[in-house]
Amino acid sequence: MKIDRRSLLRGTCQGALAVMGLPFLDCFLDSKGEALAATGKPLPTRFNTFFFGLGLTSQLWIPKTGGKDWEMTSQLKPLEAYRAKLNVFSGLRVPLDDNPNHQHWSGAAAAATGISPTKVNEFDSKTIDQQIADVISRGTRFKSISASCAGDPKQSLSSLGGANTIPAEASPLALYTRLFGPGFQDPTKGDWKPDPQTLIQQSVLSAVADNRKRVMQNLGPADRARMDQYFTSVREAELRLAAELQRPEIQANVTIPPAPAEMVCNNALPNLRKATPLMARLGALALATDQTRVFNLSVSEPTSQIFMPGDSLAYHNTTHEEPIDPVLGYQPRVAQYNVDSMELFAMLLKELDAVPEGDGTVLDHSLVFAFTDQSFAKIHAVDGLPIFVAGGASGRMKTGYHIAGDGSPVSRVGLTIQKAMGVSLDVWGKGSMAVRQPFTDLLA
Repeated sequence: MKIDRRSLLRGTCQGALAVMGLPFLDCFLDSKGEALAATGKPLPTRFNTFFFGLGLTSQLWIPKTGGKDWEMTSQLKPLEAYRAKLNVFSGLRVPLDDNPNHQHWSGAAAAATGISPTKVNEFDSKTIDQQIADVISRGTRFKSISASCAGDPKQSLSSLGGANTIPAEASPLALYTRLFGPGFQDPTKGDWKPDPQTLIQQSVLSAVADNRKRVMQNLGPADRARMDQYFTSVREAELRLAAELQRPEIQANVTIPPAPAEMVCNNALPNLRKATPLMARLGALALATDQTRVFNLSVSEPTSQIFMPGDSLAYHNTTHEEPIDPVLGYQPRVAQYNVDSMELFAMLLKELDAVPEGDGTVLDHSLVFAFTDQSFAKIHAVDGLPIFVAGGASGRMKTGYHIAGDGSPVSRVGLTIQKAMGVSLDVWGKGSMAVRQPFTDLLA
């Protein structure tokens, strides 16, 4: 049998995909504000990540008491408004097993995958956001969206494994264009109908589907594996098209803003303070309109180059060159950069919590996993990484707790998150980070 390669590829490269995602109006919800009234389906639960480099100062961020009645610390003060919707994790281990401590990489990769990385800048599995996206993002326009507030598409901690990092949108305008530019349809119009390009793509993919089995039978093992990967992407495209051909049961209750102006996006802290809330707002709108259910936001790379104009050392160099103040017992300029990171994190939480939805907000129907690469950047320590989880996961995650360190591996947080997100798994992580026991006290 002769394989017509053009017929296999044509269906995935004809025109732009249409958008049919919408936010949820209260009138489409049940009497409890928890589900769509027409179908009884629950509101979707979303997943977000927030990455910040170089950790925090242990004396200033770790609460002295655990449980529900923990006292607010100076470095967590920017998160005060979200305390009731926040869980704080301290004292968790990052076992390296037989692998080296890859500076500024081992901690971040371990938190994101539950695996001590074997190589620098490569993940040994899919990151947690992609594992969750495999379960919750079926039928959405985008499986996931990543954004870098510092203007570097490589500042992404989202990966399909290995060096297959998913590039981040590198400016508010780029993120806006991806979400609300070409291909975005306004489904509130009375004469709404499917985009003709979507119908063409569906027809092409349907024709391809008839020949899949015959094609696979005529290939060797290596080619069969490659084609199986290809057909996996085709199946994902079919799911997206099926959703886009159905008029949604929901209508927009948010206003899509005009496109933001071009702006400077780099590691300068004043610019980050401008870009972060814009990108966070666009991410919140993307979730609210069900264009994606997974949004990743980073404010730096692991070796954070954030700087305040006039500071000749910048953040990363300061962590290594600033001496520890003999009276204070910590590095004061580093400590201020730490607080800056928490202020940027609070900007994301603010935008998610500002979008009303059903019986709460988008934050209430989300989980946000905030993590970093170091516990003490001066010596590249990774045990005791600052880790935060915000949002209630549509009532499946209890919040307001400080989980004081019990020596567990950081992968326990990832397992707990995935349990709350409805991912079916018994164990997460590998080696010393393979865990079976989530933090059950947090699971509702």
